[in-house]
Order: sequence, then structure tokens, then C-alpha cells
Amino acid sequence: MIFYRINELANKRGKSLQRIAIDLGLGQSYFYNMKYFKTSPSADVIVKVADYFHVSVDYLLGLEAVDNYARGFDDGMDFVKKAMLESLKKV
Repeated sequence: MIFYRINELANKRGKSLQRIAIDLGLGQSYFYNMKYFKTSPSADVIVKVADYFHVSVDYLLGLEAVDNYARGFDDGMDFVKKAMLESLKKV
């Protein structure tokens, strides 16, 4: 499951799995080895990948269908935007 989530996120951002592996300091074929050799990433790698894509570890592992981490960020930004608009109205 984790390989497919990583692949999906990579496609959404227009990045190759090789580029992501290099960016994270992993071997170029790291993610393909996960897929074909059924190896599992360490907890450290999972956290690095989640940070890289700005998603939760639960989303990456398939424990959440929706990335609530990003949704929380967006909701927080909506709050900031609303506060800024209210401040501008007072000027």
C-alpha cells in the first residue's frame, strides 16, 4: 500500500520516484525495490517521505483515506485569510 501512495503523490507533483529517492538521500531504485522485492521501509524513511510530501504518516500508510494533515493546514489557512479580510475591513 505504501508504495502506491508514494507513487500517487509523486505523480500529483510531477516528480519521478528516482528524483524523490535522491532528494531523500536514498538509492535511486529504493522505491522500485519496495514494489518488486516487497521490502518494507524503515520508520525513519516513512517519516522522511511523509515530511517530503507534507502528508501524515497515517495517510502514507493507508490508515486514512483522506490526508487530514493537509486538510487541517488548509483549514488553518482559511482562518488566517478570514482574519486578514476582517482586519482590512476595519481600515
